[in-house]
Amino acid sequence: MISKKNIIYINLFAFINNLNSTTYENYQLYKDISIIKMGGANIGLGGSGTAVFYNPAGLSTINRSNGAEIKLINLSLSANKNVINIGKDGLDLQDIENEDERNLELLRITREYLGSNNNFEISNFSYVAKGIKNLAFSIGALTNINLNFSTHRGLGSNGFFDVDGSVIGGGVFGISYDWSQALSFGIATKYIKYISVHENFTIDKLVEHRDNIDSYLIDDISHRGTSTVFDLGLLWLTKTGYKVGASFLNIGGIGYKNSQSYIPETLNFGLGYEKNLNNKFLKSWKAGLDYIDITNNSDFITKSRIGVEGLFYDSTMLTLKGGLGFYQGNYTAGLDMRFAIVQLSLVTYTEELGAYSGQDSDRRYLFNLTIGW
Repeated sequence: MISKKNIIYINLFAFINNLNSTTYENYQLYKDISIIKMGGANIGLGGSGTAVFYNPAGLSTINRSNGAEIKLINLSLSANKNVINIGKDGLDLQDIENEDERNLELLRITREYLGSNNNFEISNFSYVAKGIKNLAFSIGALTNINLNFSTHRGLGSNGFFDVDGSVIGGGVFGISYDWSQALSFGIATKYIKYISVHENFTIDKLVEHRDNIDSYLIDDISHRGTSTVFDLGLLWLTKTGYKVGASFLNIGGIGYKNSQSYIPETLNFGLGYEKNLNNKFLKSWKAGLDYIDITNNSDFITKSRIGVEGLFYDSTMLTLKGGLGFYQGNYTAGLDMRFAIVQLSLVTYTEELGAYSGQDSDRRYLFNLTIGW
């Protein structure tokens, strides 16, 4: 008979297991929900303080007439379908009073998610951004927790479960300079402290550390360190109204290099276009097309980002935006609703875990709460 203590251990292991060491996930330092909803394309657009994560030259397109952009809280929660379903199953499990029936249901749940990736991510980027004459800047604090885990039958080389994830925090600063009305340059720096875990657990290892699994994860097998990286970018406005952007991000890399959650430096290219309309139902729209990590020979579609966003209503008290796009070959869709200084956003997108688009697609759901202006 499985004891209640062992049930807790199994649930804990099943949760941590979501840090998947066998995926090709493209880890990002920060995902702006407003950008993810339109396929993650922003290198040729910019327009907000989060441009430091895509192209620091994009700070130059911050709307100067609105004063400073201040985000006191900018909290995002993301989970894939497996984590959402496991959470529902866990709640149902608590309603089963008979211990034997509960144990059988727990085993069924464990079997159902064998070999499947589970992902959970939480992040917050609070910042201040402002444009002053031909300069613009963004300064903020970032916190991010990204966990992937998956369980296995325990008899093969994969062991009982594998885990890969990271906890990061630090400061971000970026500045742009308008060389002319058509050309802007940007530079940013990020100081990041990180803890990363990358481990494959066999049953023997689990038994050995069953009484100190938390301290074993944090103190014995995690990697801690700091990374200071720089970003460079440019943004060019053509005579036809299109924007051409390029960025060299995370120069030097972020995190522990042997971890799946390591964030390498990338050379990126993007196109953007924006247009204001005098339409009752569509105030303005913008579109972007990005190609990231140009020097990497991996799958072309996986590195492509494309999307559009429409502004449907905008007043002092209420703003409504929607977006569609393709991210790593899969659709994205989302909605932003601002009520005074509170904005709520919901986006669905897919992270590609395989080596090429469509090999192992992982549908995720991202919720964001922003308090600021």
